[in-house]
Amino acid sequence: MQVTEKGRINVWSKEIEMFKKEHFVNSYTFACDSSGLAKTEDNDCVVKAFMCALDIPYDQAHAWVKKELKRKDRKATFMNAFCKNIIGKTKNGKKISFIGAHPSRNMKFSVGSNKVLVNTQYKKPTGYTLKSFMESNPVGRFVLVVQGHAVAVVNGVLYGNYDEQYKGLYRSVWFGFECK
Repeated sequence: MQVTEKGRINVWSKEIEMFKKEHFVNSYTFACDSSGLAKTEDNDCVVKAFMCALDIPYDQAHAWVKKELKRKDRKATFMNAFCKNIIGKTKNGKKISFIGAHPSRNMKFSVGSNKVLVNTQYKKPTGYTLKSFMESNPVGRFVLVVQGHAVAVVNGVLYGNYDEQYKGLYRSVWFGFECK
């Protein structure tokens, strides 16, 4: 499955590789369309990622992440420290499971599991980029953590910040969760 195409950000920019329109949704716009709370929040990428992956309203995702992942309003969520709190839990009929970590990251301490998320296209243990993960997993609901950020991938569509449409293609996936 090809999830990218050549495109332009504006009239004056050169052509660059970017996610196809059908494979990208701006999670900020998506959240703000349905919630006044979303408009007042900062550093809420984990809330938006779980909102999309669990198919729940922003306000419900906000309260759930606050409770389960110890997030404080307008502050970042420390997924490394608290992600073990959600593994095995069910929300909106979807059970959350840890799918693995990049081969270079040791998540055993954080989640109690040493599952490795390996891109099978390569002979040596190599992790995924957002693009390669989406191409390899066209079906499913995932929350993926990259450096300092979280996104959702739902049935081959990336829910992320606007600039991830063209800057996020090759961000390395550090670890991830599946919601099914």
